[in-house]
Amino acid sequence: MPVYDRFASIYQRGPYLRFSQNIAETVLPQYLKEMGIKPTGILDIACGEGSFAVEMSKQGYHVTGTDRSYQMIDLAKKRAFENDQPVKFIVEDMRSLPFEADFDLVTCFFDSLNYLLTIKDLNDTFLNVYRALRPGGTFIFDMNTIYGLAVDWMRQETYIQNEGEDFMEIHRHEFDYENQIATVEITVFQKQEKFWDRFDETHRERGYPIADLQFLLLEAGFEITGIYGNISKQSEVRSNSPRVWFSALKP
Repeated sequence: MPVYDRFASIYQRGPYLRFSQNIAETVLPQYLKEMGIKPTGILDIACGEGSFAVEMSKQGYHVTGTDRSYQMIDLAKKRAFENDQPVKFIVEDMRSLPFEADFDLVTCFFDSLNYLLTIKDLNDTFLNVYRALRPGGTFIFDMNTIYGLAVDWMRQETYIQNEGEDFMEIHRHEFDYENQIATVEITVFQKQEKFWDRFDETHRERGYPIADLQFLLLEAGFEITGIYGNISKQSEVRSNSPRVWFSALKP
């Protein structure tokens, strides 16, 4: 089963939504203000169910969201309609974005880039983002670090991630140390009238050395303007940081 197929409807009911809203309402506006970045057009890649994009639209930005999951884009369009926001949502893979100097800011949050399991895929995405930005535009993203995947994720190998009266979401983690790839087996039990239906999805994320990410950004043509362990505090990334944040400029 493709990732975020049946899981999309469960995903939007989980803690992931709070992360997106916090980034849109507090973290990103604060960072843009402090850095003097004043975008008008925003591209949010791997936009998921659209909560970040819709919130940024409410703040007056012209927002486009892309995701390769048809199910996620359907949910995002519904969210935009319900909030009366003119966000443009498109089914697109980040490895083959069609844009050419259309945006002032490109964002990619919540470890979506970790789903790219090869250097080539990551390189292609960085090149596409560079092409999508206008000169002077900024690319801001976060990723799980190798430490985050290999240590933080493995503290609990099996646990209940989220549950409600009509569903239960269970995660099981494994880590391939040779290839730096974390595998998450997601099992969902969902109530269907008198019975409970089960479905499973397998998600894989790769951790990349910080130096590799720097190299690929520079090779794509970016100037790196910030590397953080915590973007709100603008603190440096450490060996035990579970997440890394990058800010990069297209000259």
